Parts: sequence; C-alpha cells; structure tokens
Amino acid sequence: MNFASNKEELLNAVQIVQRAVSLKNPLPILSGIKFVAGEGSVNISATDLEMGISCSFPAEVIEQGNAVLPAKVITELIRRFPDVTIFFRSDPLSGSVTLQYGQSEANINGYPVEEFPEFPLPQGDIKFSIPGEVLREVITQVIFATARDENRPLYTGVLFEIVNGEINIVATDTHRLAWRKILIENTGDLNINLIIPGKTLNELIKVAGLSDEPLEIIVAENQVIFKTENICLISRLIGGNFPNYRQVIPTEYISRIRLKARDLAEAAERAALLTREGSPVIKINIGDNILVVSVNTEAGRVREEMPVFQEGENLQFAFNARYLSDALKAIGTEEVVMEFTGPLSPVIIKPAGEMEYLSLLLPVRLREES
Repeated sequence: MNFASNKEELLNAVQIVQRAVSLKNPLPILSGIKFVAGEGSVNISATDLEMGISCSFPAEVIEQGNAVLPAKVITELIRRFPDVTIFFRSDPLSGSVTLQYGQSEANINGYPVEEFPEFPLPQGDIKFSIPGEVLREVITQVIFATARDENRPLYTGVLFEIVNGEINIVATDTHRLAWRKILIENTGDLNINLIIPGKTLNELIKVAGLSDEPLEIIVAENQVIFKTENICLISRLIGGNFPNYRQVIPTEYISRIRLKARDLAEAAERAALLTREGSPVIKINIGDNILVVSVNTEAGRVREEMPVFQEGENLQFAFNARYLSDALKAIGTEEVVMEFTGPLSPVIIKPAGEMEYLSLLLPVRLREES
C-alpha cells in the first residue's frame, strides 16, 4: 500500500471511523482502523462488532493494498502533523506503515490484516430514504428518552415503525417517552418495525454530516445500513417487541398551559442545584396563570415564578428536573404546551404548533403522598 493524501481529508476520515473503535473489547484487532487503498481513493473502516463505520476519501494511490493501524495512535499522530501532504507506505511483511510528512517520517507497527473482521455490506430488499436534516431533527427529539441500562437492551433502542409511508419514531426508558411522526415517499406498502440502538443513532448524527440530501437506509436481516456518498454506517438491530406506546399516551387532560420552553428548562436546572445528587426532584405549582418552580432542601431554597397561559384546574406536581429539562430542550420550539391528566399521571409536553411530536413524563411521587 502506497498513497498520498492531504491532512484535512485524512484527519476527517479517521475521526469519523474511530467512533466505531472498540474501547473495551479484549480483541486487540478491534482497536484498529483498516486502510484499503484502491483506484483513486482510500477506504478506511472500524468496528466493535456491534456497529461499523467506513469512509472513503480521494487520494493519489501509487500502489494498492491494505493495512490495519492502532486507531488512537494514528488519529492523534495525524492531528498533530503539519498541514502538508502525507505519504503512507506499508510493508506487507512486517505490517508496519511509514508516514512521511515534509522532511520527517514516523513508523507505526500495525496489526495483521487477515485478523480484521470483514466489513461486508449485507444485501437487503428493504430500502428507503429520509432527508438527512429531517432525520437529524427526529433523532435529536427522541434520543434523550432512551435508557442507559444495558441490562434492558430493548429500552436502549429507538423504534422506527414504518406503515404506508408514515414513520412513527419512539423512545422510552419507562419513566419518559418521546414520539415523532414523519411522512416519507416511495415506500409503497412497506410495513416493518425496526429497533435501532440509540448509540448507533447518536453516532449517525455526529459522523454523517446530515444535510438536506436523502440518506439511504437499507434493512437486512438483523442489520440496518445508513449510506451517504462517502460514509457508510452499519449496525445490528435490537430484537424483541417494543412496548405498546399508544396505550400510555393520554387523550384527555384536566389542565393545560402554554409557556416558553427555555424559561422552564433553565429554572428547573437552577432549582436542581440544591437537590440531592442522583435525585433532582423539584416541585411545580400551577395556578392563576402563574407557574412556580420550587425546591426546599437542607442546601437551601429556590422559588421562581413565570407567567403561563392556563386552561383548567390548578395543580401541583413533582418532577425529575433533568428529565423535564431534557424534554423541553429536545422539542426545538420557543413555546411548548403541557397537558396534565392528574398529579401522578403522565404529563404531555409538545410544541405549540402543528408538528406531530410529543414527549411524555411521569411525575415523581413525593414521600408525603405515598
């Protein structure tokens, strides 16, 4: 393998694929990035066996070939190179690679190429596309509601329920839920459910440079592939039946308010500073078109008032401040509507507009109420 590339394109590519490098896997080969020099371009890839990312960039290829280099070393080295043309030359016998930059050079010991897992793109009959910017917005609006507990893998994923040109995107950790619906074209009578790992979707919006251009999505057995012109991300799907989210979404309310999302999110975060670590519970009182956020703990007291447009009964609630702030920030609109069905029933938070989106948040039961 022998090729030359500019620093900017090379660094961008390794930073993209290194996000799939395994940090904990005992197999040393999974801490590497594979370089494959082809005709006029270089493709690099990394995988942790759950998710893989590949990226291509143009290069002056003098001799085709491949090599696997330790991801951390090669990424940090390229980051610190001067802004000059970088020459890669591999030794197929030793597996090492020499990098020339200006009048200097570095030599890196690589891994055996034959040990690197194959990165085949499975063939799938199910294909559709979503504008990249739409997918970015959707993921941002629901991803906060996924669970972090790997012992409950179903809840660490996001449901894509595709029926007759509609996609319902849903995430829940059982304490909160987020739902968004979008319309897509050219899916015919497609009717499938996919549960995509939240980690995959987080990485997708970071590496794929999602724009208005359509992002191709291919579904194969137990896998999903996201493709742009130069980047491919492949991930396993989570097996199992996603909970029936429609059952838990209230259809009626006894009180309803409209307010500025940022005001409540910031007030909740300030109040949470005086709560116990790991239990940021705050109180919210609604009455006479005023919402009051309060906390009274050993650390001190906070009380903030803000005007709201209120319909219905006066109510008092307690919420996990972080969960409330997450939901308010994810919506992406200046004003939000909150609908209440009772002091211990789920609260609906949605944009003050026509967007088909909502999040659901369970209040916290205070000790004196138990």
